[in-house]
Amino acid sequence: MSMTEVQLLLDKYKNGRISQEELLRFQEIIAGNDYEPEIKADILSALYNNRTPQSGWTEEDGEAVLQQILQTPSPATGGKTRRVVWYAAAATLLGATLLTGAIYMNRQQQPVIAAARKSNPLAPGTNTAVLVLADGSTIPLDSANTGALARQGNSSITNSAQGLAYKADGTARDIVYNTVVTPRGGQYQLTLADGTLVWLNAASSIRFPTAFTGKERLVEISGEGYFQVAANAQQPFKVKVKDNPGMEVNVLGTSFNIMAYSDEQAITTTLETGAVQLVYGSSKSMLQPGFGGRLSAGSDAFTIEKADLEQALAWKDGKFRFRNTSIQTIMRQMARWYNIEVAYEGDLSDIRLTGIISRRENAASLLKILSATKLVHFDINDNRVVVTPYDPQQ
Repeated sequence: MSMTEVQLLLDKYKNGRISQEELLRFQEIIAGNDYEPEIKADILSALYNNRTPQSGWTEEDGEAVLQQILQTPSPATGGKTRRVVWYAAAATLLGATLLTGAIYMNRQQQPVIAAARKSNPLAPGTNTAVLVLADGSTIPLDSANTGALARQGNSSITNSAQGLAYKADGTARDIVYNTVVTPRGGQYQLTLADGTLVWLNAASSIRFPTAFTGKERLVEISGEGYFQVAANAQQPFKVKVKDNPGMEVNVLGTSFNIMAYSDEQAITTTLETGAVQLVYGSSKSMLQPGFGGRLSAGSDAFTIEKADLEQALAWKDGKFRFRNTSIQTIMRQMARWYNIEVAYEGDLSDIRLTGIISRRENAASLLKILSATKLVHFDINDNRVVVTPYDPQQ
């Protein structure tokens, strides 16, 4: 399961729309501990991103809320069982916070400063993420939290308007890993210790060493990211896909995009400059600039074809760009960026659309443009969008 699916289940839990089957699946995921940093980061990011001046919400308040929820489990209670309770409590608390504006932590009714409901549920995403340090502690990343943040291993970490940056001092003795997680409705940029630039799209994560040692530079991604890799022939750069461990991209120095959302039909790597090698088990394929490689679900070989660079890289440039794109693909992109819930009614299998719009516009503007084609209709209720075929009688 991908982080995108985990976040969808978390959103459904917070909104009270999760089914019994989905709840059992969510509990199994939490107990398995594979996504603990990302789930914790998602909860913390939601707490921070929904604070308003009127509420009096501060970063210290958010951290206090999270720490009261996520208490260290005692061996006597059993870690996995307790962990399920942690995140169930956290999700419930967050949902109640967003819906009611005031909550109580326990039976003694200790008051907690609450975040207000998002005033415009169709507003575009922002530059926001959460940094998960090696010890599991978290730091919110946004324009309000800048300057020196922490030190990990022999690397110092700073945050600025240009994003997160790592600077290694001397030779690293121990390998220390950090993770940056973007929620639905968030994106972020970071500079790794070797100078590689990474743009992380919504509902994505990247795990990386704070300094690169050894014969290769290895990072792990879920969701979507654009890389401008610093050249170093003696230390090749490799990107592994978290939700498909057999898939990796081998790089020397180049710029490319990789989209590995599990709710898409394929993992797609698009090469802008340089050269990369795609690897999946025994299958290997080289990409030339302007080409893309697709690894479809259930396939063990790559499909190489000429890429639409403008469409593949539009998100990094702050745009939505669609060319004969299915409505389902369009809505998946919108759901991640605007953090909306999408449902479908009727036969939409043949609807494909073309258009371009800034990601700074709210969702209503994009839906209006798509509606103008008279091929599709949207019913909007808060942050839920129902998509149906266009009916002239509506």
